[in-house]
Amino acid sequence: MKALLVIDVQREYMEKYPPDLLPKVNARIAQALEHNELIIYIKNVRRLRSGTTAYAFAEQLMVCSPHIFLKERASIFSNAALLALLRQSDVSEVEIIGVDGNCCVASSAIDAKKLGYAVTLPCQCIGIQNRERFEKKKTTLSKQGIAVWE
Repeated sequence: MKALLVIDVQREYMEKYPPDLLPKVNARIAQALEHNELIIYIKNVRRLRSGTTAYAFAEQLMVCSPHIFLKERASIFSNAALLALLRQSDVSEVEIIGVDGNCCVASSAIDAKKLGYAVTLPCQCIGIQNRERFEKKKTTLSKQGIAVWE
């Protein structure tokens, strides 16, 4: 089974990316729904002096799955509950979309590959703040067997 991981598409982060990113993310989510892929949403948790908080999803994000996980690290694969869901659902392939291609998306892709998953990163659905840095990162990701498509 294939899982679509939607990482950090949260209101406060999306302001940093082009406005056409969210419609592309939603289109991919709609396609995943049509193909009965497992859709999983990930929210980054921020540590504040007053405790921790997870920002709300971007207002227009299509949320159509009960599978929402929180993360405090760059890679979502530090979350034991996510790993259990992937095993229980017999997932062998993950596609990762969201933000940012140089941090959480890349870290999660590397960890997914280490865990034996086939990994795909569709760049049109990934927010990238530093394009030059990402071009270098793409080479590293590709060498590890991660499919990166433009």
